[in-house]
Amino acid sequence: MGYYLEAIIGNQQTLAQCASAFQHARVVPLAQEIAIIPITDDLFNEIPRSGLVERFEKLSTGVEKWAQHISKVAPVAYIEAEFFGGSGGQSAVMWSGGSRKFGPFHSEDAINQILRLFKVQLDGAHDEFDAVGLGRHRRTNRWIVDSAP
Repeated sequence: MGYYLEAIIGNQQTLAQCASAFQHARVVPLAQEIAIIPITDDLFNEIPRSGLVERFEKLSTGVEKWAQHISKVAPVAYIEAEFFGGSGGQSAVMWSGGSRKFGPFHSEDAINQILRLFKVQLDGAHDEFDAVGLGRHRRTNRWIVDSAP
């Protein structure tokens, strides 16, 4: 069984303030005051775009502009993970103050690197990914069941 995630990640309060920009944006709380906005097909299609950013599946120019806007309030990142049958990878990029601050980069632990920048604590978990609960669902669209109303 595969694992697929495309999402904006950041401080829960910040994402909650900015989610109203799009009808299909849903904030999903994780642990340690972190949250994601899953880039579902509906949200991806709602956000205006003119192309994709290098080597990402759903980081369109429109998603990047939205993330840049959010990052004027607090740092925010875009993360992707795709694994199937033990192979795959992760990708990430972070913005702060309206511009790119970290990445884009593609590695086996790209999401953990981003979560370290958000000061996620392990608290006995295997890694930062597990510490915030990103293993809860295996498909981006499934995260919507956990979204705040």
